[in-house]
Amino acid sequence: MADYRGGSGYVKRARSPASGRRLRIRRSEDHQMPTDPNGPAAPRRRSEKSRTAIVTATRELLLERGFDGLTIEAVAARAGVGKQTIYRWWPTRPALVADVMLEDADRLLASVEHSGDLAADLVGWVGKLVTSLTTPRGSAMLRTLTVACMEHEDTAVKLRAGFSAPLHDSVRARLLAEGVDAATAESAADAIVGGVVYPILSGAQRYSRRRAEHTTRLIVAALTAG
Repeated sequence: MADYRGGSGYVKRARSPASGRRLRIRRSEDHQMPTDPNGPAAPRRRSEKSRTAIVTATRELLLERGFDGLTIEAVAARAGVGKQTIYRWWPTRPALVADVMLEDADRLLASVEHSGDLAADLVGWVGKLVTSLTTPRGSAMLRTLTVACMEHEDTAVKLRAGFSAPLHDSVRARLLAEGVDAATAESAADAIVGGVVYPILSGAQRYSRRRAEHTTRLIVAALTAG
């Protein structure tokens, strides 16, 4: 029989085998089972694992099916999570796609070099951009970004800020550093970036690096003539 008391512990009464007298034994709450020091971190680890699985599944499905063929149900099944887990981080399908695509876009957003040779800097930058965007993964990403922009305005704003604008701004900054006036630099940056992106959207992997570099040289020659 045991008597439980509030506070710091409880008292248990038992009989001594020798005397038959009752003994009072106090146990402190300090003897409770210790908590797992890693407990609070476990949910965070599970959440990060789920997020990584979702991003990976989305990237794979976009390459396999394209934007139109991607569904939240398919992502959930591939990632091994529930749909509500996806919606916890991304409220819409375009929002999910935008985040995944912008993670991939980071490797494309290198700044234009400032070596002192404008033509060499821009031609070199354009060549690397074309090489990245004409791979199967790169061209699929570019098409997906374009379609996602047309479906959801909030997504379009995010994609412009995270992909289109940095490309344009990098070229524009290099032109301004060369002494090109602001209005001309703005238009020339449109022409150089657009001269890469638009042909790839229509011709995908058939667009050549040589053609892109030639177009860039023509633009630079026009800017520096006279």
